[in-house]
Amino acid sequence: MDVLFLHGNYPGQFWHLAEAMGRKPSNRVVFLTNRSDPETHRLTGVSVRRYAPHREVSQGGHTYLRSSEGAVLAGQAVVRSLSALLNEGFRPRLVIAHGGNGLLLFLRQLLPNSCLVGYFEWWFNDRQAPWVFGTDSLDGRMRMVCRNGISLQELELCDLAVTPTRWQRSQFPLAQQQRLQVVFDGVDTTLFRPQSWSGDVELQGETEEQPLLLKPGERILSYATRGMEPLRGFPEFMRMLPALMERFDDLQVVIAGRDRVAYSYQAPSHGGSWKKRLLAELGDKLDRSRLHFTGLLNYGDYVRLLQRSDLHAMLSRPYVTSWGLFQAAACGSKLMVNHDPSIDYVLENQQVVRVNLDQPQQLQQSAAEWLEGAFERRNVQPVSMLQPEWELNTCLEQWQKLLNQALTIQLASGS
Repeated sequence: MDVLFLHGNYPGQFWHLAEAMGRKPSNRVVFLTNRSDPETHRLTGVSVRRYAPHREVSQGGHTYLRSSEGAVLAGQAVVRSLSALLNEGFRPRLVIAHGGNGLLLFLRQLLPNSCLVGYFEWWFNDRQAPWVFGTDSLDGRMRMVCRNGISLQELELCDLAVTPTRWQRSQFPLAQQQRLQVVFDGVDTTLFRPQSWSGDVELQGETEEQPLLLKPGERILSYATRGMEPLRGFPEFMRMLPALMERFDDLQVVIAGRDRVAYSYQAPSHGGSWKKRLLAELGDKLDRSRLHFTGLLNYGDYVRLLQRSDLHAMLSRPYVTSWGLFQAAACGSKLMVNHDPSIDYVLENQQVVRVNLDQPQQLQQSAAEWLEGAFERRNVQPVSMLQPEWELNTCLEQWQKLLNQALTIQLASGS
C-alpha cells in the first residue's frame, strides 16, 4: 500500500508512526515536508520529498487573513509536489496529514478515492489571545476567529480526524469534538526512562564547542523549550534566577532550546528576542558563568539532562501540551509545573512542585525550597510518572486500529 505523510516540520508527530509503516515490506511510504534539512533525521523505509510555497504571504493583505493565505499557498505547494509523485506512479491509498495549515485543503482534487486522515492539534479561542498576541484585545480575539477557518475546512474533508489528548479535543467546538478520535503520539520509554546519575554528566549543545560538564556537587535547575517565549513561561523562569543564584552558590542553570518564538509574540525590543531582552533586563543580577544556554540538544543529551536535573521547569499558558512534559514524566524528572489545564491532567496525582505562574514570589520560593533538599532527594530512586496510555507501543496499536477501521469503512463505501 502506498502511504503519504504530510507535515511542515518533518517528522513532527509522525516520527514513530511513519517509521512503523515504513518497516512493512508491503508499504511504500513517502513523507512530504517543507523542512529544508530532512536528511538530518532519516526514518527507516521512508522516502522524503519537499514541497515549497511559490511565494511568501503578502504583507499588503488583511492581517486577519495572513494565516489563511499561508495555508492556501502551502496547499498549492503540496498539490504541485504530489502531482509529480503521481506522475512517478505513486498512488497513496492512505494520507496522514498535519491539519490546520492547508496541507489537506486540495487533496480531494487529486486523490478523490484516498483515505484522508487529519491530525489536529489546536482550536484557537479568546483565552489564548494575550499569550499569542501580547494583549487581550478585541482585535486579537477577532484574529483568533479567523485562525480556525482552515481547520474547520480540513476537518470536513477527512475520513478520520485525530487529536493527541482529551484536553486538546476539549478545545474544539462540540460538533467537531464528536468527530475527533484521541490518539497520542507516544513516548519511547526505552529512551525516556528513569535513571540516577552519581558522577559527572556531559552535555554537548549545538552552540558550544566544549561539552557542558555537570558535576555531582552542583545543584542543577533546567528548562527546555522549542522557543523562549511568554506562552511557555520563559520570562517568569528567567526573573526568578537572580534570587536563586544568590541563595545557592553551587546552582547551575541549564536552558536547552533555541532563541526563537515558536507560538507566542515577539519581545517588544532586542529584535524580538526574549532571551536578549531578559538578559538585558536582569543584567549583572545574573551570574552568567553559571547560566548555560546550550541550544538544541541531541536526544541522548536531552534525556541525560532530564534525568540529572535537580529541578526541571515545565511552564505553560493554556495551549498545546508540550511533548517535553510527557518525556520528562517518563524519565521521572523532578518537575516544577504551574497550575494549568494543559499540564494538570498529565501529572494528576504525582509529587511535583506546583506553582502559580502569576505569583513571582511564590514561584521563586517554591523552587528554593525544593532545591534546598536537592542532594537528599538524589538518594530516592526515580520512578516514571507517564501513564500507560501514552507509551509508544500502546499508541501505535491505537493508531493501527483506527487506520484499519477507516480504510475498511471507506472500502465498504465503494471509494
